[in-house]
Amino acid sequence: MCLSKSFPFNLEHYEDHDAPGLTPHSVQMAQATWLRLTAAELSGIRTTSELIGRVEDRYGLSHEQATRDVEFWALDKQP
Repeated sequence: MCLSKSFPFNLEHYEDHDAPGLTPHSVQMAQATWLRLTAAELSGIRTTSELIGRVEDRYGLSHEQATRDVEFWALDKQP
């Protein structure tokens, strides 16, 4: 499954690791889904793979399940 550019990450932009993380609104949306992740943790995320890894670690999920969860979350947030 491929995330579109309307995902809270602009995927081309976020390949640059010096770029800012999630927008404040996206951090709030992610926190509403993954309550164990703090705003500080989420605001430091720069790529989708970082978000997947963070969800995987905090919730003890397999990589495949964390990937599905993040992708479904992102798809639900598209306009």
